Amino acid sequence: REKAPLAANSTMFIGRENMSVAGGLAIGVPGELRAYEKAYSEFGGGVSWKELFQPTIQLCREGFRVSVSQAQAIKQTTRVILNDPALRELFVKNPNTNELYGAGDLMKRPKLARTLEIIAEQGANAFYTGELADKIVKEIQDRGGIITKQDLADYNVDFQEALTIDLNSSITAFTTHAPTSGPILTFILNILQGYDMHENDLKTPTTSSLFYHRLIEAFKFAYAKRSELGDPSKINITELIRNLTSKEYANDIRSRINDDKTFGFEYYGGTWLDKMTTGTAHLSVVGLDGDAVALTSTVNLYFGSKVVGPETDIIYNDEMDDFSTPNTTNAFGVPASPANYIAPGKRPVSSMAPLIIMEKHNQRIQQVLGASGGTRITTSIAQVSMLNLWFNDDIKKAIDSPRLHSQLLPQEVIAENGFNYDILKRLKARGHNITCGAFGGSTIQGIEWRDEVNQYWANCDIRKGGAPDGIS
Repeated sequence: REKAPLAANSTMFIGRENMSVAGGLAIGVPGELRAYEKAYSEFGGGVSWKELFQPTIQLCREGFRVSVSQAQAIKQTTRVILNDPALRELFVKNPNTNELYGAGDLMKRPKLARTLEIIAEQGANAFYTGELADKIVKEIQDRGGIITKQDLADYNVDFQEALTIDLNSSITAFTTHAPTSGPILTFILNILQGYDMHENDLKTPTTSSLFYHRLIEAFKFAYAKRSELGDPSKINITELIRNLTSKEYANDIRSRINDDKTFGFEYYGGTWLDKMTTGTAHLSVVGLDGDAVALTSTVNLYFGSKVVGPETDIIYNDEMDDFSTPNTTNAFGVPASPANYIAPGKRPVSSMAPLIIMEKHNQRIQQVLGASGGTRITTSIAQVSMLNLWFNDDIKKAIDSPRLHSQLLPQEVIAENGFNYDILKRLKARGHNITCGAFGGSTIQGIEWRDEVNQYWANCDIRKGGAPDGIS
């Protein structure tokens, strides 16, 4: 997870909030490469570090076809691209006509290929303390950023055991600790598993609407607690995490869910404002030896901070926007969360919540899930996991089915087009404010074990052009 630079402070974006999403100040100290290095040193070795980079280097040099989703992102960022020389160089296909790259066009990135070659040859130190460090700092500072060589050199990986909960007597869930939303995901699952749900509960609109009502209510309680999350290395959230992973606390919250109606946001304990965000990419893997990886990566918004290194060709993140800013409130008068204020070296709260489910009796991986989509990540993973585990939907149906999202504020439930109208009608009767939209905002990549065929099945969300792959 990225960190705030040492020169950062909690008030740096007051009165200039737009600078947290674009420009050099928006850039957090990158951590992803150090994380890959740590993962490789702990679990890798079958393939050399250098070999890992070769397919991507080849794509950058020889070219890759622009996907539909990438073309849409380019189109949505047209104005910014045309007004920035470095972005123009990347994404304008014809400088004379300002024609942008579109779906199916061949794009090449030779400068990025060279940057990756240096990292492949010299390791992650090339980025943090070596040949690339001076260039990276200059590229960021030339655009108004405050990241220094010390920030890069001081970056360390917070390597922890996974956060685990027993969902029942036969399966265990593994996810990530704060400041990710892994604890929020475990809280949602803990609340709902206590209802002892069965496959038949989704067979009729009446029983289905009860399940989805309870699901929405669990989302609201969970997102009220999400606003209290922060970097545990900087603030004390020990009791919060203990509660979020406690069966007893989940039982108490479940007892407050009224099966007949919903309530205003105050009922759920929402003390602080939680941003609605977007972004991210995810990869789910199960290896031939049964090991599993759930990997979520992001530069935050489309093309991050909109800062591209003229020499390195790196598109820098805008992760500073994931922090909260003092003296800001939303339309309901709810203030920003102090737990997530900026501080030097602090990691911002993230919506990432990769999930691995393991069968206890044989330690076989049952499910691997993760998603992109900002604050909708956690609710989407929870829904897909439950549809697959508790209602026996295969992984494709579980992922591709229309979803609901609610995060307490704004006070609405977002339903994807195609969601069962009879269920929505019954949810409205319970007081839910339903808003329908074409796209649920989250894209999931998932793997499941199917006992009846004795094999793993994988699916990439139909919402965003990916594709599963594998060997047998």
